[in-house]
Amino acid sequence: MNIEFTDAFKKKLQQVNRKNPQLKLSLKKQFNLFRINPFHPSLRLHKLKGMRSEQYAIWIKGDLRALSIKSTTNTDTYIFFDLVTHDEY
Repeated sequence: MNIEFTDAFKKKLQQVNRKNPQLKLSLKKQFNLFRINPFHPSLRLHKLKGMRSEQYAIWIKGDLRALSIKSTTNTDTYIFFDLVTHDEY
């Protein structure tokens, strides 16, 4: 599985890490796990509904989720574009 990150995601990642440095380990663990097996139960990968029906979310820690879309050119690639709380999506 290939993973790409948008510039907006990287910026949000820096903000989250500044506010809570302990999340860095959880983020690293979850993305490494995603690369190996995106359907691992602890990721809770799921497709969103409604206006976000082309997007996917994985669980990071607590109520933090990473949002992604599948690449249109390579279906084996997910592009992560935002980090949000469950209530924000």
